[in-house]
Parts: sequence; C-alpha cells; structure tokens
Amino acid sequence: MFWGYIDDSGDKTTGLRTLSCFIGHWSVLFDFEVAWNRVIDKTNRRLAAAGRRTISRFHATDWSTKRKEFSGWSDDEKVELFDNLLALFERYNVVGCGEGVYLKDVASVFPEAAAQDKVDHLAHTLLFSMIVLFIDQNLLSRFPAYATDRIAFVHDSDQFNGVLIDTLKELKSDPAVKCRDRLVGIELKSWQEETLLQPADLIAYENFKVAERKHAGAEMRLTMKKILDTEFRGRNAWLQKDPLQEWRDKANKETLNRLFVPARMKPLS
Repeated sequence: MFWGYIDDSGDKTTGLRTLSCFIGHWSVLFDFEVAWNRVIDKTNRRLAAAGRRTISRFHATDWSTKRKEFSGWSDDEKVELFDNLLALFERYNVVGCGEGVYLKDVASVFPEAAAQDKVDHLAHTLLFSMIVLFIDQNLLSRFPAYATDRIAFVHDSDQFNGVLIDTLKELKSDPAVKCRDRLVGIELKSWQEETLLQPADLIAYENFKVAERKHAGAEMRLTMKKILDTEFRGRNAWLQKDPLQEWRDKANKETLNRLFVPARMKPLS
C-alpha cells in the first residue's frame, strides 16, 4: 500500500499555483516518520537547552521567512535543519512529485472557468490529475514488486478538499488511467494529526521555488534534485500555456467534462 500526502502552494501576486505530493510505501513510511520526528526532537532539545522557543513542526513558509516559531533563527540554523530533513529523502525509498501552472494560463485556455469564477478550482483538478497520472505510469505500473499495491491520499487543505475528492472519483473511472482500480481515496487530516504532511509541505515549498526559477529561466535548485533523484524517480513539471492549449484543442467533450465537473463547472453539452 502506497500513501500520497498532498500539499498546495500559491502566490496571489504572480498567480502561480502548485500542487505537490510526498509518496512512500507503508513498509518505509513508519521508519521515515520516526526519523523525521527525531530530527525535530533533536532541534528542540538544542533550542530548549539555550532557553529558546521550540518548534511544533517544520513549516516551510515560516522556516524560510524566519517567522513565528522560527523567529530569531540564524541562517546556519536554518540550513542545518533543512539539510537534516533533506537527508531523509536520500536515506529512505520515498519520492516527491509536483506540478505547477499559472492561473492566467488556465483562464486563457479554459475561458469557461474564468466566466464561472472557477479558475483555481480547475487548476487544482488539472494538477491533481497530472500527479495521479504520473503515479499511475511511473510507480503503480512500473515496478513488478508493487504490481498489486494500491494508493490512498491525505490532504490537509480545507478549501479544495471536495475538488480533489471528486477529481479522484473521475480518475477511478477514466480508461486513460491504467491502474484506476488501485486508486483508493483521499483522507482529510490536519498537520497535527499527520506528521507526514510536513515532508509534503517541504516538497510543496521546493516545487514552488522550482516553478519560480523556471519562469525566470534559472536551473532547478539542488535540493529539489535530491528529492526527485530516488529509485522511484520523482518529477517536477510546469503546465505551460501552449502545450495546455494544444491538449485542450485535441480533447473531446467527455475528457473535458472529467475536469469541468469536479471543478464545479457546468459540463459541456
């Protein structure tokens, strides 16, 4: 049994939306979680010994900006914590994947979404569909040792839970998904309930930075390369306007409605 932990990220200024997934087999996730908690606990022991505020979890945005629980941290402390957590992705057979898209491109290619004020809904449907298709083709269908394993997902965002749940329902009946009968469902949990949403948050942060760098013409950060370079071979992709338009031009009504319906849009008739 595989589990995928989903986290999203976005920027209201640029309109960039990303969706990421931390994936692992149940046989390694327990050890990964124990090791992750040990890193956090070790960090807290050091902070407590110095009479400083401890952290409840790794939260990428606060860590990056030195806000809230990370207020007063030095750059060296930040790097040490990040490197210790990043090392776990190399030690254990887990993988991360992420997709990104600009909302303006979704609105341009799918004017129906803009007219119905569902651009962000459709972006989530598109990105989650790409993640599931990647898992289907490069994980569930690829390794003979996992030929019968299924996958379930965990998501902690309230706003688009229903969109992702309904998107997965559509994918479970989509003939384009080879292992659709092995897609289980989505559980809704908070970070307080599920430690493994923290590495999903780390991947989401790195995925967002990669998308920003791609848009600026820069190379992928070394940290994301380490997350992707495992036996399972992760992926980071950015849905650009022209290929998205080409796909839409070739898609039939049934295919488009598999996206429109879970995005809370009116189906094409």
